[in-house]
Amino acid sequence: MADSELKARASEEKKRIIAILKEANISKRRMEMLKPVIENVSWMRAKLDDSRQLIKHSNIVVPYDNGGGQRGIRENPAFKGYESLWKAYMQGMNRILDTLPPEQIQEAAVPDIRPQTVLDTIRNKHSKP
Repeated sequence: MADSELKARASEEKKRIIAILKEANISKRRMEMLKPVIENVSWMRAKLDDSRQLIKHSNIVVPYDNGGGQRGIRENPAFKGYESLWKAYMQGMNRILDTLPPEQIQEAAVPDIRPQTVLDTIRNKHSKP
């Protein structure tokens, strides 16, 4: 993916989050304090989309050869990276959602960008034609 495309998708997510917060009448001071969280969450959302495309057809484990006769199978590093990014994204989104009044949290629910886990990715991969 081109860097400009990534920036554009992150910018769209940032606008979406800011609009939700403004609609909830979050103070300017609190919005300013959340700015780094919003920036990072928006970027992570775009990277998660890219990562899912990358690992969509990958195996959960990959062979390795460290030389000197050391061979085996290990977890695909792309899945580890995705899962770490997902956890960080959810922490950031929870931080943002914590600023909303309870009645607006459901309305602003995180968009469905499953799978939540690597295991769900594999299950989905094998259950769809």
